[in-house]
Amino acid sequence: MKERSAQPNIGLTDTLLSCGLTGQHPLFDPVTIRRAFARIDEGLVCEQALLAAHDALRHLAELDDLAVMRRFVRRLPSPTVDLLVYLYFRRLDRRIVAEGPTLH
Repeated sequence: MKERSAQPNIGLTDTLLSCGLTGQHPLFDPVTIRRAFARIDEGLVCEQALLAAHDALRHLAELDDLAVMRRFVRRLPSPTVDLLVYLYFRRLDRRIVAEGPTLH
């Protein structure tokens, strides 16, 4: 049985978020990330894509293999992926704030 954290990552595992903290984003390539933020900035978001992104996050939570996760994301429509990218970076930002500054 998998152990659940007190605050669920809604499909974004600690491993994915830890990679993101180092600048590596295993589910998304740079072109996809740039496209997503451009579309989000232009306001090209619809309710249907938002619901699909949340469904995709729930499905990602059931997967534990990165290659399978990547294949799943690649099959999603681009508006859904755009919102996944946005939600991923929002969660990453929240984690950075929660952990505080890194002291070297």
